Amino acid sequence: MRRFVRSLVVVGSLLLAGGFASAAAQATGGPQQKSSDPKNTPRLTLGDSSGSPGNSVVVPIYFAPAEGVEVGQLKVDINFVSRNLKYSRVTRGLAAESGNVEVHSELKEGKNDKGLETSTLTIVASISSPKLGQKGIPGGLLGYITLQVNEKAGPANITLRATGEAAELGTKKPIQNMKTVDSQVDILAAGSEPLISCFFFSH
Repeated sequence: MRRFVRSLVVVGSLLLAGGFASAAAQATGGPQQKSSDPKNTPRLTLGDSSGSPGNSVVVPIYFAPAEGVEVGQLKVDINFVSRNLKYSRVTRGLAAESGNVEVHSELKEGKNDKGLETSTLTIVASISSPKLGQKGIPGGLLGYITLQVNEKAGPANITLRATGEAAELGTKKPIQNMKTVDSQVDILAAGSEPLISCFFFSH
């Protein structure tokens, strides 16, 4: 009986502490809500993809601008283990084509601290020659990254880690709180069919 009472006391204390923590978070969380609101934060997302040995993999790049901010340039660095996954090219998407956005890429290869081959792909999307009344980079499908899977690759999950930065149109002033979302590329067993999915239906 004493153990039961002690258990009730412990549970009650934890619930009470949780209540105070929640109240404190609400009291101090007001100013932080604006920065965490997706509408106030530009976001660049790399879509997931999959492919089998010897085939190509296409990773879509999506951009969602913040409200009231015209973005003139986006820069994203994408790092991944590249022994079995090689960069091929980047192609402009519909948002880039319709928004007068140029897309350029640069690849650097090396090895990480574990001796594994790595690639760092830098992609810059910018409006270098704004037209009269030009808006910032529009939201939507910014481009595609095409990667080639090694013919001898075995089943694996490779993460494409993204870090990015953005600048305002015209002033080139850095935009704070830029968010990026990593991608996962699944290398399937030989002979398997890749799963084709659409970002808009899976998020």
